[in-house]
Amino acid sequence: MKKGVSFFWGVILGTMAGLMVGIILTPKKEEKIKNILEKKTEKLRDRLQEIGKKIEKKVHKIKSDFESKWKKNKIEKMDQVEDELGT
Repeated sequence: MKKGVSFFWGVILGTMAGLMVGIILTPKKEEKIKNILEKKTEKLRDRLQEIGKKIEKKVHKIKSDFESKWKKNKIEKMDQVEDELGT
C-alpha cells in the first residue's frame, strides 16, 4: 500500500510541478510569439507601402501619358477642322 500512496503523491507533485513550469514559461513563449508577429506585421506593412508607392507612380505615369496623348490628339483634330474650314 505504501508504494501505491507514494506513486499517487508522485503523480500529484509531478502534475503540480509541470503546471507551475508551464505557467512560468507560457508568458515568455507568448511574448516571443507576439514579438515575431509584430515584426512580421511591420514587414508586411512596409512591403504594402512600397507596393502602394509603385502603383501610385505607375498610375501617375499612365495618367500623364494619357493626358499628353489626349492633348496632342485634340490639337491635331482641331488643326484638321481648321484646315477643312479654311481658317
